[in-house]
Amino acid sequence: MKKTTCPHVLALKASATLALALSLLPAGAATVNNTYIQNSANEIRGQLGGYARPTVYVNQRACGEPSPNAMACGPYTISVGTSFLQGQENNYGNYVAKFILAHEWGHSIQFTRGINKRAPMQELQADCVGGTFAKYAQTTLRYPSFIESAVRSARNAADYAEHGTPSQRDYYSRYGYANGLGACLNNI
Repeated sequence: MKKTTCPHVLALKASATLALALSLLPAGAATVNNTYIQNSANEIRGQLGGYARPTVYVNQRACGEPSPNAMACGPYTISVGTSFLQGQENNYGNYVAKFILAHEWGHSIQFTRGINKRAPMQELQADCVGGTFAKYAQTTLRYPSFIESAVRSARNAADYAEHGTPSQRDYYSRYGYANGLGACLNNI
């Protein structure tokens, strides 16, 4: 005798599979717009403003970049694009845009202090600074931890050259999270 499964049992199994798949995706991402970015910059300024005070330009290609993504081009200029940051939030989870902005703030600190390291250490030091902000956001600003999402985003942007390997980006982001800004600036 052939065993058959009732249609409602199949529907329940399909529903459970779909629920599991959806639970693995990032929760509904925040809307990344100028207000979100400027509020994030103010939060970052609360931790890192004593080291650098850049202006954050949104969707303006302030660094002359071909498309707005995220970059610092001096001690006073960070240029970001809302579409790029929204994509990062959508793909990796809430608050990843804050980590990316803190990473760029790390470059502004490097410009301010005249830090010029060989590739990939310049980028990895900025990852470290991003990790320090992720910890500050969790402990001081009371955000839920987003270091795992931030690390996934950083690993995905690894290029094995200027930005380092996925494992290096993971390590230095977590190093900043665990050890703080002083360790990023003095030990890397």
